[in-house]
Amino acid sequence: MEFKFRALLEKYLADSISESEKAQLFQMLQSTDYESELEQIIDNGFLEGKISGLADQRRAKALFDKIVEAGQVSRKPFFSRRLRYTAAAAAILLMLSVAIYKFSTTNSTSPAIAGKGKTDEEIVPGSDKAMLTLADGTVIILDSTGTKAMRQGNTAIRQYRGQLQYLQQEPETGISYNTLTTPLGGQFRLTLPDGSKIWLNAASSITYPTAFTGNRRKVSITGEVYMEIAKNENMPFEVIVKDVEITVLGTCFNINAYEDEPSMNTTLLEGAVKVSRTNNDQLLMPGQQEQLLPDGTFKIIDDIDTASVVAWKNGMFSFNDADIPAVMRQINRWYDAEIVYKSEVSQHFMGSVPRNVPVSKLLTMLELTGRLHFKIDGRKIIVTQ
Repeated sequence: MEFKFRALLEKYLADSISESEKAQLFQMLQSTDYESELEQIIDNGFLEGKISGLADQRRAKALFDKIVEAGQVSRKPFFSRRLRYTAAAAAILLMLSVAIYKFSTTNSTSPAIAGKGKTDEEIVPGSDKAMLTLADGTVIILDSTGTKAMRQGNTAIRQYRGQLQYLQQEPETGISYNTLTTPLGGQFRLTLPDGSKIWLNAASSITYPTAFTGNRRKVSITGEVYMEIAKNENMPFEVIVKDVEITVLGTCFNINAYEDEPSMNTTLLEGAVKVSRTNNDQLLMPGQQEQLLPDGTFKIIDDIDTASVVAWKNGMFSFNDADIPAVMRQINRWYDAEIVYKSEVSQHFMGSVPRNVPVSKLLTMLELTGRLHFKIDGRKIIVTQ
Protein backbone atom coordinates (compact mmCIF):
# COMPACT_ATOMS: atom_id res chain seq x y z
CA MET A 1 0.00 0.00 0.00
CA GLU A 2 2.90 2.34 0.72
CA PHE A 3 4.18 1.97 -2.86
CA LYS A 4 0.66 2.54 -4.22
CA PHE A 5 0.30 5.72 -2.17
CA ARG A 6 3.60 7.14 -3.42
CA ALA A 7 2.82 6.22 -7.01
CA LEU A 8 -0.57 7.93 -6.90
CA LEU A 9 0.92 10.99 -5.22
CA GLU A 10 3.60 11.25 -7.88
CA LYS A 11 1.02 10.98 -10.68
CA TYR A 12 -1.14 13.60 -9.02
CA LEU A 13 1.72 16.08 -8.78
CA ALA A 14 2.56 15.48 -12.44
CA ASP A 15 -1.12 15.97 -13.37
CA SER A 16 -1.18 12.57 -15.07
CA ILE A 17 -3.56 10.89 -12.66
CA SER A 18 -6.85 9.39 -13.83
CA GLU A 19 -10.19 10.22 -12.24
CA SER A 20 -10.46 6.82 -10.55
CA GLU A 21 -6.88 7.07 -9.25
CA LYS A 22 -7.53 10.57 -7.96
CA ALA A 23 -10.57 9.35 -6.05
CA GLN A 24 -8.48 6.55 -4.56
CA LEU A 25 -5.73 8.99 -3.52
CA PHE A 26 -8.26 11.29 -1.89
CA GLN A 27 -9.72 8.37 0.02
CA MET A 28 -6.25 7.48 1.30
CA LEU A 29 -5.53 11.03 2.38
CA GLN A 30 -8.84 11.34 4.18
CA SER A 31 -7.58 8.59 6.44
CA THR A 32 -5.10 9.42 9.20
CA ASP A 33 -3.20 6.25 8.27
CA TYR A 34 -1.16 8.13 5.69
CA GLU A 35 -0.22 11.28 7.63
CA SER A 36 3.11 9.90 8.84
CA GLU A 37 3.82 8.48 5.40
CA LEU A 38 3.34 11.89 3.82
CA GLU A 39 5.65 13.47 6.40
CA GLN A 40 8.35 10.91 5.52
CA ILE A 41 7.87 11.60 1.83
CA ILE A 42 8.47 15.31 2.42
CA ASP A 43 11.44 14.78 4.74
CA ASN A 44 13.13 12.30 2.38
CA GLY A 45 12.86 14.61 -0.62
CA PHE A 46 10.84 12.05 -2.58
CA LEU A 47 8.83 14.81 -4.27
CA GLU A 48 11.79 16.80 -5.59
CA GLY A 49 11.57 17.12 -9.36
CA LYS A 50 8.14 15.47 -9.46
CA ILE A 51 5.89 18.53 -9.42
CA SER A 52 5.66 19.48 -13.09
CA GLY A 53 1.91 19.73 -12.74
CA LEU A 54 2.35 22.54 -10.21
CA ALA A 55 5.11 24.40 -12.01
CA ASP A 56 3.52 27.82 -11.69
CA GLN A 57 0.71 29.52 -9.81
CA ARG A 58 -1.80 29.51 -12.68
CA ARG A 59 -1.16 25.83 -13.35
CA ALA A 60 -1.64 25.06 -9.67
CA LYS A 61 -4.89 26.99 -9.54
CA ALA A 62 -6.18 25.19 -12.64
CA LEU A 63 -5.30 21.82 -11.13
CA PHE A 64 -6.93 22.82 -7.86
CA ASP A 65 -10.13 23.64 -9.76
CA LYS A 66 -9.99 20.22 -11.40
CA ILE A 67 -9.75 18.56 -8.00
CA VAL A 68 -12.96 20.21 -6.84
CA GLU A 69 -14.74 19.31 -10.09
CA ALA A 70 -13.47 15.74 -10.00
CA GLY A 71 -15.13 15.27 -6.63
CA GLN A 72 -18.46 16.29 -8.21
CA VAL A 73 -18.58 19.23 -5.83
CA SER A 74 -20.48 22.35 -6.76
CA ARG A 75 -18.21 25.35 -6.81
CA LYS A 76 -18.62 26.12 -3.14
CA PRO A 77 -16.10 28.13 -1.11
CA PHE A 78 -12.56 26.87 -1.29
CA PHE A 79 -9.20 28.29 -0.41
CA SER A 80 -5.61 27.44 -1.06
CA ARG A 81 -2.65 28.90 0.67
CA ARG A 82 -0.20 30.58 -1.69
CA LEU A 83 2.74 28.23 -1.91
CA ARG A 84 6.28 28.41 -3.16
CA TYR A 85 6.18 25.39 -5.38
CA THR A 86 8.78 23.21 -3.74
CA ALA A 87 8.10 19.55 -3.12
CA ALA A 88 6.91 20.19 0.41
CA ALA A 89 4.59 22.92 -0.79
CA ALA A 90 3.08 20.62 -3.37
CA ALA A 91 2.28 18.10 -0.68
CA ILE A 92 0.74 20.77 1.51
CA LEU A 93 -1.41 21.91 -1.41
CA LEU A 94 -2.58 18.35 -1.84
CA MET A 95 -3.53 18.12 1.83
CA LEU A 96 -5.35 21.44 1.54
CA SER A 97 -7.25 20.15 -1.46
CA VAL A 98 -8.46 17.15 0.48
CA ALA A 99 -9.33 19.20 3.56
CA ILE A 100 -11.36 21.65 1.52
CA TYR A 101 -12.94 18.82 -0.49
CA LYS A 102 -14.14 17.34 2.77
CA PHE A 103 -15.21 20.75 4.07
CA SER A 104 -17.21 21.50 0.92
CA THR A 105 -19.07 18.19 0.87
CA THR A 106 -20.19 18.31 4.49
CA ASN A 107 -23.12 20.37 5.74
CA SER A 108 -23.04 24.09 5.09
CA THR A 109 -22.68 25.04 8.75
CA SER A 110 -19.30 26.63 9.44
CA PRO A 111 -17.14 25.09 12.15
CA ALA A 112 -16.71 27.50 15.03
CA ILE A 113 -13.73 29.81 14.96
CA ALA A 114 -11.58 29.31 18.03
CA GLY A 115 -12.50 31.71 20.81
CA LYS A 116 -15.64 33.05 19.16
CA GLY A 117 -15.63 36.04 21.49
CA LYS A 118 -18.13 38.01 23.49
CA THR A 119 -21.12 37.59 21.20
CA ASP A 120 -22.70 34.80 19.23
CA GLU A 121 -23.95 37.26 16.61
CA GLU A 122 -22.55 36.35 13.20
CA ILE A 123 -20.76 38.93 11.06
CA VAL A 124 -22.78 38.71 7.89
CA PRO A 125 -21.55 39.64 4.41
CA GLY A 126 -22.28 42.96 2.75
CA SER A 127 -25.34 43.70 0.65
CA ASP A 128 -26.80 46.15 -1.86
CA LYS A 129 -26.95 49.48 -0.06
CA ALA A 130 -25.85 53.02 -0.80
CA MET A 131 -26.51 56.68 -0.14
CA LEU A 132 -27.55 59.04 -2.94
CA THR A 133 -26.70 62.70 -2.39
CA LEU A 134 -28.54 65.03 -4.76
CA ALA A 135 -27.20 68.32 -6.06
CA ASP A 136 -29.24 70.27 -3.50
CA GLY A 137 -27.83 68.24 -0.58
CA THR A 138 -30.82 65.94 -0.15
CA VAL A 139 -29.74 62.46 0.99
CA ILE A 140 -31.66 59.33 -0.04
CA ILE A 141 -30.89 55.91 1.47
CA LEU A 142 -30.96 53.07 -1.06
CA ASP A 143 -31.05 49.30 -0.54
CA SER A 144 -31.84 46.08 -2.39
CA THR A 145 -35.54 46.01 -1.54
CA GLY A 146 -36.70 49.56 -2.12
CA THR A 147 -38.23 50.81 -5.36
CA LYS A 148 -38.19 54.52 -6.04
CA ALA A 149 -38.92 56.79 -8.99
CA MET A 150 -38.02 60.47 -9.17
CA ARG A 151 -37.05 63.21 -11.58
CA GLN A 152 -34.27 65.76 -11.80
CA GLY A 153 -34.92 68.23 -14.59
CA ASN A 154 -35.49 66.26 -17.78
CA THR A 155 -33.94 63.09 -16.37
CA ALA A 156 -35.96 60.23 -14.90
CA ILE A 157 -34.37 58.25 -12.06
CA ARG A 158 -35.42 54.76 -11.01
CA GLN A 159 -34.16 52.62 -8.15
CA TYR A 160 -34.81 48.87 -8.13
CA ARG A 161 -33.04 45.63 -7.15
CA GLY A 162 -29.83 47.18 -5.89
CA GLN A 163 -29.31 49.55 -8.78
CA LEU A 164 -30.02 53.11 -9.81
CA GLN A 165 -30.92 53.98 -13.39
CA TYR A 166 -30.92 57.38 -15.09
CA LEU A 167 -32.79 58.05 -18.31
CA GLN A 168 -32.32 61.40 -20.01
CA GLN A 169 -35.56 62.11 -21.87
CA GLU A 170 -34.87 65.58 -23.27
CA PRO A 171 -31.76 67.80 -23.63
CA GLU A 172 -30.77 69.59 -20.44
CA THR A 173 -29.84 73.26 -20.27
CA GLY A 174 -28.13 73.09 -16.86
CA ILE A 175 -25.97 70.48 -15.15
CA SER A 176 -26.59 69.01 -11.69
CA TYR A 177 -24.18 66.60 -10.00
CA ASN A 178 -25.23 63.69 -7.80
CA THR A 179 -23.01 61.44 -5.70
CA LEU A 180 -23.65 57.74 -5.07
CA THR A 181 -21.74 56.39 -2.07
CA THR A 182 -21.50 52.85 -0.71
CA PRO A 183 -20.59 52.26 2.96
CA LEU A 184 -18.42 49.51 4.39
CA GLY A 185 -20.40 46.34 3.73
CA GLY A 186 -22.25 47.82 0.76
CA GLN A 187 -22.27 47.63 -3.03
CA PHE A 188 -24.49 49.14 -5.71
CA ARG A 189 -24.97 49.47 -9.47
CA LEU A 190 -25.64 52.56 -11.50
CA THR A 191 -26.72 53.20 -15.09
CA LEU A 192 -25.73 56.68 -16.23
CA PRO A 193 -27.85 58.82 -18.59
CA ASP A 194 -25.74 57.71 -21.59
CA GLY A 195 -26.32 54.00 -20.81
CA SER A 196 -22.89 53.41 -19.26
CA LYS A 197 -23.01 50.82 -16.47
CA ILE A 198 -21.18 51.29 -13.19
CA TRP A 199 -20.55 48.84 -10.32
CA LEU A 200 -19.46 50.25 -6.96
CA ASN A 201 -17.64 48.04 -4.48
CA ALA A 202 -17.80 48.67 -0.73
CA ALA A 203 -16.60 52.04 0.63
CA SER A 204 -16.65 53.67 -2.81
CA SER A 205 -18.31 56.63 -4.52
CA ILE A 206 -18.98 58.21 -7.89
CA THR A 207 -19.95 61.82 -8.61
CA TYR A 208 -21.67 62.33 -11.96
CA PRO A 209 -24.01 64.72 -13.83
CA THR A 210 -27.69 63.90 -14.14
CA ALA A 211 -27.32 64.54 -17.88
CA PHE A 212 -24.34 64.62 -20.23
CA THR A 213 -23.99 67.78 -22.31
CA GLY A 214 -21.25 69.40 -24.36
CA ASN A 215 -18.37 67.46 -25.90
CA ARG A 216 -17.36 65.20 -23.01
CA ARG A 217 -18.73 62.97 -20.26
CA LYS A 218 -16.97 63.40 -16.94
CA VAL A 219 -17.25 61.66 -13.56
CA SER A 220 -15.05 61.30 -10.47
CA ILE A 221 -14.67 58.26 -8.23
CA THR A 222 -13.17 56.97 -5.00
CA GLY A 223 -12.63 53.38 -3.82
CA GLU A 224 -13.20 50.61 -6.36
CA VAL A 225 -15.42 50.89 -9.42
CA TYR A 226 -15.98 48.71 -12.49
CA MET A 227 -17.22 50.48 -15.62
CA GLU A 228 -18.76 49.45 -18.93
CA ILE A 229 -18.78 52.67 -20.92
CA ALA A 230 -21.23 53.30 -23.75
CA LYS A 231 -19.36 54.18 -26.93
CA ASN A 232 -19.64 57.74 -28.23
CA GLU A 233 -16.69 58.90 -30.33
CA ASN A 234 -17.98 62.47 -30.31
CA MET A 235 -18.15 62.61 -26.51
CA PRO A 236 -15.17 60.92 -24.78
CA PHE A 237 -15.71 59.61 -21.25
CA GLU A 238 -13.35 60.90 -18.55
CA VAL A 239 -12.83 59.53 -15.06
CA ILE A 240 -11.08 61.62 -12.42
CA VAL A 241 -9.58 59.66 -9.53
CA LYS A 242 -7.10 61.26 -7.14
CA ASP A 243 -4.90 63.35 -9.48
CA VAL A 244 -5.25 60.96 -12.41
CA GLU A 245 -7.46 61.36 -15.47
CA ILE A 246 -8.60 58.30 -17.43
CA THR A 247 -10.00 58.89 -20.92
CA VAL A 248 -12.06 56.30 -22.85
CA LEU A 249 -14.35 56.09 -25.86
CA GLY A 250 -16.12 52.82 -25.12
CA THR A 251 -14.56 50.13 -22.99
CA CYS A 252 -14.69 47.92 -19.88
CA PHE A 253 -12.24 48.54 -17.06
CA ASN A 254 -11.77 48.40 -13.29
CA ILE A 255 -10.27 51.06 -11.04
CA ASN A 256 -9.06 50.22 -7.52
CA ALA A 257 -8.15 53.46 -5.77
CA TYR A 258 -8.64 52.65 -2.08
CA GLU A 259 -6.45 54.85 0.11
CA ASP A 260 -5.18 51.88 2.13
CA GLU A 261 -3.93 49.95 -0.92
CA PRO A 262 -0.23 50.15 -1.91
CA SER A 263 -1.03 51.36 -5.44
CA MET A 264 -3.91 52.67 -7.53
CA ASN A 265 -4.66 50.04 -10.18
CA THR A 266 -6.43 50.57 -13.49
CA THR A 267 -7.17 47.26 -15.24
CA LEU A 268 -8.46 47.10 -18.82
CA LEU A 269 -10.69 44.27 -19.99
CA GLU A 270 -11.91 45.58 -23.36
CA GLY A 271 -11.18 48.54 -25.62
CA ALA A 272 -8.49 51.08 -24.80
CA VAL A 273 -7.97 53.77 -22.18
CA LYS A 274 -5.47 56.56 -21.71
CA VAL A 275 -4.28 57.22 -18.17
CA SER A 276 -2.83 60.70 -17.64
CA ARG A 277 -1.01 62.33 -14.73
CA THR A 278 1.11 65.48 -14.86
CA ASN A 279 1.88 65.26 -18.58
CA ASN A 280 2.60 61.53 -18.34
CA ASP A 281 0.22 59.58 -20.60
CA GLN A 282 -0.04 55.80 -20.67
CA LEU A 283 -2.16 53.85 -23.16
CA LEU A 284 -3.53 50.56 -21.86
CA MET A 285 -4.47 47.56 -23.96
CA PRO A 286 -6.82 44.71 -22.89
CA GLY A 287 -5.24 42.45 -20.27
CA GLN A 288 -2.95 45.18 -18.95
CA GLN A 289 -2.97 46.82 -15.54
CA GLU A 290 -1.43 50.17 -14.76
CA GLN A 291 -0.27 50.72 -11.21
CA LEU A 292 0.27 54.21 -9.83
CA LEU A 293 2.90 53.77 -7.13
CA PRO A 294 3.30 55.97 -4.02
CA ASP A 295 6.30 57.75 -5.56
CA GLY A 296 4.12 58.92 -8.45
CA THR A 297 5.55 56.58 -11.08
CA PHE A 298 3.53 54.27 -13.32
CA LYS A 299 4.10 50.54 -13.70
CA ILE A 300 2.46 48.46 -16.46
CA ILE A 301 1.65 44.79 -15.76
CA ASP A 302 0.97 42.62 -18.82
CA ASP A 303 -1.27 39.54 -18.95
CA ILE A 304 -3.04 40.37 -15.70
CA ASP A 305 -5.65 37.92 -14.43
CA THR A 306 -8.61 40.17 -15.23
CA ALA A 307 -11.16 37.63 -13.99
CA SER A 308 -9.56 37.80 -10.56
CA VAL A 309 -9.52 41.61 -10.60
CA VAL A 310 -13.25 41.91 -11.30
CA ALA A 311 -14.36 38.86 -9.29
CA TRP A 312 -15.91 41.17 -6.68
CA LYS A 313 -18.37 42.41 -9.31
CA ASN A 314 -19.46 38.83 -9.90
CA GLY A 315 -19.98 38.02 -6.24
CA MET A 316 -16.62 36.40 -5.51
CA PHE A 317 -13.44 37.00 -3.59
CA SER A 318 -10.51 35.96 -5.77
CA PHE A 319 -7.01 36.00 -4.34
CA ASN A 320 -4.06 35.46 -6.66
CA ASP A 321 -0.84 35.45 -4.66
CA ALA A 322 -2.42 37.86 -2.16
CA ASP A 323 -0.73 38.42 1.18
CA ILE A 324 -2.79 38.24 4.36
CA PRO A 325 -3.03 42.02 4.88
CA ALA A 326 -4.48 42.33 1.34
CA VAL A 327 -6.99 39.56 2.09
CA MET A 328 -7.97 41.15 5.39
CA ARG A 329 -8.42 44.59 3.82
CA GLN A 330 -11.07 43.10 1.55
CA ILE A 331 -12.70 41.37 4.52
CA ASN A 332 -12.70 44.66 6.43
CA ARG A 333 -14.46 46.50 3.62
CA TRP A 334 -17.02 43.84 2.74
CA TYR A 335 -17.92 42.67 6.25
CA ASP A 336 -17.45 46.07 7.95
CA ALA A 337 -15.24 44.38 10.54
CA GLU A 338 -12.22 45.80 12.33
CA ILE A 339 -9.00 43.82 11.76
CA VAL A 340 -6.48 43.54 14.61
CA TYR A 341 -3.10 41.82 14.24
CA LYS A 342 -1.57 40.26 17.34
CA SER A 343 1.51 39.07 15.46
CA GLU A 344 3.20 39.51 12.11
CA VAL A 345 1.75 37.40 9.30
CA SER A 346 3.62 36.36 6.18
CA GLN A 347 1.37 33.94 4.30
CA HIS A 348 0.14 34.43 0.75
CA PHE A 349 -3.04 32.90 -0.69
CA MET A 350 -4.60 31.94 -3.96
CA GLY A 351 -8.15 30.77 -4.42
CA SER A 352 -11.75 31.93 -4.64
CA VAL A 353 -14.74 32.04 -2.31
CA PRO A 354 -18.23 33.55 -2.70
CA ARG A 355 -18.78 36.91 -1.02
CA ASN A 356 -22.14 35.82 0.37
CA VAL A 357 -20.76 33.50 3.07
CA PRO A 358 -20.64 34.55 6.75
CA VAL A 359 -17.21 35.72 7.80
CA SER A 360 -16.79 32.77 10.19
CA LYS A 361 -16.92 30.34 7.26
CA LEU A 362 -14.36 32.33 5.30
CA LEU A 363 -12.03 32.49 8.30
CA THR A 364 -12.41 28.77 8.89
CA MET A 365 -11.21 28.15 5.36
CA LEU A 366 -8.21 30.39 5.96
CA GLU A 367 -7.44 28.42 9.11
CA LEU A 368 -7.24 25.23 7.04
CA THR A 369 -3.72 26.34 6.12
CA GLY A 370 -2.72 25.45 9.67
CA ARG A 371 -0.70 28.56 10.49
CA LEU A 372 -3.27 31.31 10.92
CA HIS A 373 -5.77 31.67 13.73
CA PHE A 374 -8.69 34.06 14.06
CA LYS A 375 -10.83 35.19 16.96
CA ILE A 376 -14.10 37.05 16.46
CA ASP A 377 -14.87 39.55 19.21
CA GLY A 378 -18.02 41.48 18.36
CA ARG A 379 -17.22 43.16 15.03
CA LYS A 380 -13.49 42.74 15.57
CA ILE A 381 -11.40 40.00 13.93
CA ILE A 382 -8.16 39.23 15.76
CA VAL A 383 -5.41 37.64 13.64
CA THR A 384 -2.55 35.58 15.08
CA GLN A 385 0.04 33.26 13.59
